[in-house]
Amino acid sequence: MHTSQELRTRSRAPGRAIACLLLAVFMISACTGCSLFVMAGKAVFGDPKVPSQLKAATGTDICDGEDAVLIICSAPHRLLAGFQSLQIDIVDRVSRNLESRNVQVIPSGDVAAWYDDHGEWGDYSELAAEFGARYVLHIEIREFDYRVPESENLMQGKAEGRLLVHEVYKDGETAEVPVSLVFDRDFTLKFPTSYPVPREKRSEDMFLQGFLDRLALHVSQYLYDYRASESIH
Repeated sequence: MHTSQELRTRSRAPGRAIACLLLAVFMISACTGCSLFVMAGKAVFGDPKVPSQLKAATGTDICDGEDAVLIICSAPHRLLAGFQSLQIDIVDRVSRNLESRNVQVIPSGDVAAWYDDHGEWGDYSELAAEFGARYVLHIEIREFDYRVPESENLMQGKAEGRLLVHEVYKDGETAEVPVSLVFDRDFTLKFPTSYPVPREKRSEDMFLQGFLDRLALHVSQYLYDYRASESIH
């Protein structure tokens, strides 16, 4: 027979074990950063999905593959003077990200050829009608650089811009294609977040390509659901 004191002691044992385990995880994470704490959280709660800001704001899911999406990118001449292919690089990378999520994207080469013929985007009506697009994504790059001011030996990417999504409403009985702005967000990105990278650690071109990839992913994640572990800050 067990005494009542022994039974109470045994009943408290599992609770104490769990408390000790959580305390150990907290102490380790405090010493080595938050990565272990995040891993422990994932082990318990899984890797939840983060809903896209576009879906949260409009109820629109462009990943259903039903509606065509057209992507354009613009940047001021002062940026294009130093990064001539910036617009193309961003459009191509964002297009690949969206296509990997089952988004139907209008080929960027066809869109570029249309712009060369017209010289301006206009109000997107004619552009959307030409390609049968339901959504026009306009990525405005305001700031873009990877060189640390007053330091020739350090690199750290910084970008600022704006993402606009226009929805096209096609009336089958008329030739008019009304276009409405349904999503408008500013974005900023620093890469890497915490520290610059010395040039002797990585080539300039390799760093720039990595920065462009990160920026395109950051912009893309406004538009589709993704896992919490894939978050770009």
